[in-house]
Amino acid sequence: MRRVPAFKDSVAGNLYLKPPHTIFRMVGRIRLISLVVLLILLPGSLKASATPFELANDDDNADYGWSDFYPYAAAVRFSPPSQSWRITAIRLHGVCILRGAQVFYVQIWDAGLNTVYWSAFLPSSVFKNATLDWHTIQLPNIVVKGDFYVVIVPMFTLDGTQLWISIDDDPPIANTSFIVNVDDHTILRYLNATSKRPGDFMIRVVGEPVLTPLELRLSSIEFEENETIVAFTYPGESLSFGARLVKPDGFFVEENVTRVGSSFIVRTRDEGLLNVFLVTPGYETIGSSVRLENSLRKLYKDLLANYTALKHSIDDTLRQIDSLKKDNEELGLQLSQSQTLIRIQNERISELLANVSSLSNKLDSVRAEASGLRGENTLLKIGLALAIIVSLSLGFLEVGRRWRSK
Repeated sequence: MRRVPAFKDSVAGNLYLKPPHTIFRMVGRIRLISLVVLLILLPGSLKASATPFELANDDDNADYGWSDFYPYAAAVRFSPPSQSWRITAIRLHGVCILRGAQVFYVQIWDAGLNTVYWSAFLPSSVFKNATLDWHTIQLPNIVVKGDFYVVIVPMFTLDGTQLWISIDDDPPIANTSFIVNVDDHTILRYLNATSKRPGDFMIRVVGEPVLTPLELRLSSIEFEENETIVAFTYPGESLSFGARLVKPDGFFVEENVTRVGSSFIVRTRDEGLLNVFLVTPGYETIGSSVRLENSLRKLYKDLLANYTALKHSIDDTLRQIDSLKKDNEELGLQLSQSQTLIRIQNERISELLANVSSLSNKLDSVRAEASGLRGENTLLKIGLALAIIVSLSLGFLEVGRRWRSK
């Protein structure tokens, strides 16, 4: 196969492969019967038959190829004919240049763009080198509910493996193909009929309807200083379970999962997209995902630091309150003693006032007596003076008498 130049879209930054017409000549132009017509003609065939069949949006004619670097990926939305759908395989039309051991990723998202399945594949296990054709990727019976997305991450490299996904741009356009960012699960570009480059990714799904399964649900996330604890719940039985954390650079690590009753608990120190999956007794794979960011753990650490500082402040305040309580008790005791002393002093003052009143009465009596005594003293003084005058007079008379008698 001769090398064909790739060119880069100036708007979206995506790589496109425009090969010669002979390379994209299909061996056969078999068109699938419309699924809607099939359901109208055979309304009971889906329930009666266990044979998987394809869900397709393209017309089996490839016009050019697309690829890009991580984290950009090709995504196709499917609307299955039943509420629950078992995916057994993915059919992908394209060409892969095998060089090195670079892997590519396959993801299944639900209608809310949340991961329900994630896995890495070696291109050599799926593709023949430089062979443009339909290729089958076997999946472990992934069960989805409602609309879902098949996401192929080509992991394009300049000097390694190059996976190109075919695009059919013949009208009518199904308006179900997108270019997405698998790192933050956002749609970057719509390949609908009104876009700059409309087309349908040639990605198909092989599967069949199933009964509505139980769900693996996220129940709690707890951030600690050095790890994040994530819990999922599944009320049914499981044969096996596991978890993978896809880091922001595209690499992944296997995480340990602990089952406690109906809960599946994962502890991790890293950030990225955590995918948890389990296999049911019917050998169906059910998955769920949650995005973990170290910024939340940093926020937890900040909150923990603030909590610790606040706790220390509260402890200091409580100690101050205890000290104030003790001081208050001492003051209360002193107040009680003071009140007792005041009561005793009041009793003493009352006694003193009574004594003062009694003494005042006695003083009045003494003053009355003293006044009477002063009157008597005056009389005595007058009587004494008169007695002295009389005595002196008598003395003078006696002296005069004796003097005359001589």
